[in-house]
Amino acid sequence: MSEPNIIRLKRQGATLSAERQTKPTRFLSLRQVLDRTSISRSLVYQLIKDEDRPFPAPVHIGRRSVWIEGEVEGYMRQIVEAERT
Repeated sequence: MSEPNIIRLKRQGATLSAERQTKPTRFLSLRQVLDRTSISRSLVYQLIKDEDRPFPAPVHIGRRSVWIEGEVEGYMRQIVEAERT
């Protein structure tokens, strides 16, 4: 009997930083996003529609909208790096 062939597929964008691999994914409420970013609610929704540097869109869980913590933090890092260069 021959052994079955196993094909391993790599997903695009599958490489993650060491920090992201060990840090669990957390959801943030709108209030938590506003507290972390120090921007207004209306500005968050304006930035989501921004074509140059869009703010991460929320994930809808039932009737609730939440943001992925890592995406919000990544956006904040991106903005700081862009402004400092």
